[in-house]
Amino acid sequence: MAQRYDAVIIGAGHNGLVAANYLARAGFDVCVLERYHAVGGAAISEEIAPGFVASTGSYVLSLAPQKILNDLDVWEHGLELLERNPRSFMPFPDGRFLVSWNDHQSYLQEIAKFSSKDAKNYERYDRDVERASEIMDKYILRRPPSWSEFAAEFDQPGDAQIFKLFILGSSADIAEYYFESPEIQATVAVSGLIGTFRGPRDPGTGYVKLYHSMGMSTGHRGRWAYVRGAMGSVSNAFASAARVHGVDIRTTAEVDHILVEDGRAQGVVTAEGEEIYAKTVLSNADPKRTYLKLVDGHHLPTDFVRDINAIQIASPVMKINLAMEELPHFTALEGEGAGTAWGHTGGLMIGPSIEYLQHAYEDARNGRPSDYPFMNIHSQSAVDATVAPPGKHTLSIFAQYFPYELADGTWDERRDEIATHTLKRFAEYAPNVMDAVIEMQVLGPPDIEARFGLTGGHIFQGELVPEQAFDLRPVPGSTTYEGPIQGLYLCGSCAWPGGCVMGAPGHNAAHEAIENLRSGRHN
Repeated sequence: MAQRYDAVIIGAGHNGLVAANYLARAGFDVCVLERYHAVGGAAISEEIAPGFVASTGSYVLSLAPQKILNDLDVWEHGLELLERNPRSFMPFPDGRFLVSWNDHQSYLQEIAKFSSKDAKNYERYDRDVERASEIMDKYILRRPPSWSEFAAEFDQPGDAQIFKLFILGSSADIAEYYFESPEIQATVAVSGLIGTFRGPRDPGTGYVKLYHSMGMSTGHRGRWAYVRGAMGSVSNAFASAARVHGVDIRTTAEVDHILVEDGRAQGVVTAEGEEIYAKTVLSNADPKRTYLKLVDGHHLPTDFVRDINAIQIASPVMKINLAMEELPHFTALEGEGAGTAWGHTGGLMIGPSIEYLQHAYEDARNGRPSDYPFMNIHSQSAVDATVAPPGKHTLSIFAQYFPYELADGTWDERRDEIATHTLKRFAEYAPNVMDAVIEMQVLGPPDIEARFGLTGGHIFQGELVPEQAFDLRPVPGSTTYEGPIQGLYLCGSCAWPGGCVMGAPGHNAAHEAIENLRSGRHN
């Protein structure tokens, strides 16, 4: 006989697992179906060489609200955050460097090396980031707000400028408004580009910057942390907590299509042909995969399908995971003497100026891999001995900009060439890296799509920009997580508030489903 549940969740990524936890704790029978052989989606830990464990996709944690982490008791299920101090290290071509210490005064001293005026202006910048973040905080764990509702919160003196910069503006607008030094400007602008196929001067990247600055997982605004054992530890903790509450999690269980009858979701059919019935279906897949592949089109309004097709979902990201003989030796730190291990504890940024970042973007817009790419580099093994053999190390390079479709050749033909060129650009700052590589895993946009089921290879399941935020995420009119098919909810990064390892979309979709299940609407 076909099995029946109160809720079936498509995908055991972190959002799907968060949703499963809340539904189960509310007393409902839940089944999670994952196409891969392990849980986690893009938040997964995997060996890339014997003894070398990489965060294959996502690589650091900041945006998951502490309420979710505490509600689900993840600390009792093995989750451990590792502080990074300094937060980041950014070398420049002229041999100078910026160290982002957690201690505020120490960080201001670093900024003053480039501009004393910028060090003084940082306080205002930091205050304005906090103001915008506090407004965002009000809307993270709830249904999507309307644009007008959100905008109305900016009602204090000075808020109009904050709204202009951090919601409507570009990351370059922000950087150049507060700071004069090209190096500090680049440091500020770069976080508005993560995962986004826009350049630093494009409107909307100011919002991306705000989004990446507002996290409180660590208890400190905007600080990112490693997770002991790599990012799969987050998903494994969520899965462990869910199983305690009776959730049935099945791996190697791909969903072929969603059962719909009389405008209502009735369950799913797996690739093996098994029918699983449920009162509700929550999809952790992206909106194009959910509505254009898993649902028969005749169940959907024509305008809704048009809106789904119009979602901006092209990825600029290449991820390189490396097993290394040794850590990078930075030219900028030669002569600094002993005690420079801090050069590896946080993230390393390569993107020395706004112009550099803009040129990298323009290459990709013309179908070319960036000649001089922006890179966000992490050596987790420097602070976590569990991810590499003794004396060896791991290195991850999150790089932009790299188009899904290349103007010349294909990713299968050019993958190694493109990755090697990127490593050579990194070697301009750390010459030993080329000879230190033991094993290399390369994921271009098509590879990210194939490996994680992310359309276009987009890590946020769609661009994380203002015109795809609030009740416009994933499409205009998204005031709830339930679309035009009753009982079918989106619970992944494509839904408000958006991407990164956050869990808020899963939390919010689950609470909406719980409310409707309790009311009898889905009986």
